[in-house]
Amino acid sequence: MTLVLSLLLVPLTLSAQDKYTVKSGDSMWKIAVRYQIGVQEIINANPQVKNPNLIYPKQVLNIPNIDELKAIEREVIRLVNIERQNNGLPALKEHWELSRVAHHKSKRLLLDTNVYQTIARKEEGWPSSFLAYE
Repeated sequence: MTLVLSLLLVPLTLSAQDKYTVKSGDSMWKIAVRYQIGVQEIINANPQVKNPNLIYPKQVLNIPNIDELKAIEREVIRLVNIERQNNGLPALKEHWELSRVAHHKSKRLLLDTNVYQTIARKEEGWPSSFLAYE
């Protein structure tokens, strides 16, 4: 279980980017679904787009490549499914939207854990040099 949690906490790294030429009828959301990536990641990769709700045909957008993260998620699913099979449970399947939510929730969990540890250390009288947040 520790290995699985560790793999989920890997930061989202966006490597090389693909280019996408906007077509009539496209929206950031439709493009995000096509590439199975979050709208916010596309927005972040395209600072030249002043209003993400207004994109135009023939406009070229950067699409972040998250293949490294997807490979880690596939490995997590594989490892979890081994344990599920050993316990007579059905296998899990990949779902890009749930993976994205899990990634963001795990970052939040890590942040919350650090905050709570810092508060506890303050209450215990730890020196400030040992505290994560001051």
